[in-house]
Amino acid sequence: MSTFRWIADHLEELLGASLLAVMACLAFANVITRYVFQYPLAFTEELEVNALVWLTMFGTSSAFRRRKHLSMLFFQDKLSAKTRYLIQIGIVVLSVGLFVSLGFLAYLQLMDERFLEITSESLGLPQWLYTVGIPIGCVMVVFRILQAAVIDLRRRA
Repeated sequence: MSTFRWIADHLEELLGASLLAVMACLAFANVITRYVFQYPLAFTEELEVNALVWLTMFGTSSAFRRRKHLSMLFFQDKLSAKTRYLIQIGIVVLSVGLFVSLGFLAYLQLMDERFLEITSESLGLPQWLYTVGIPIGCVMVVFRILQAAVIDLRRRA
């Protein structure tokens, strides 16, 4: 059970590291084919650029889980405990609001891309396959924000 728990706690890191390894292999293959065989693999750039969207969402989710997101601790440390608590609640509410809004807008974009049947330039894949990383990532981020908030509330109690 502890292995399952560790994987659940570090899912973003596992997915991000795996994705980064695939991106590095694609970039290396592109360099080799471009300079050794004079035949660039243009599609690898499309995959790498769009994989960065997923990687960004995994990193953001991981940062919120570990409470390593940007915050103004210099100012917060100078306030009373009650004020800091209220600020922390406000940060949670605003963060969830931001990522719910971003996820909703990405969902609308995804639906437009599906309706209009937009395809990628190099591979001709449906563009929504790349865009789906944003709403999925936003769900992961909101989950990790709420998870960290619950853990913090339990520590205070």
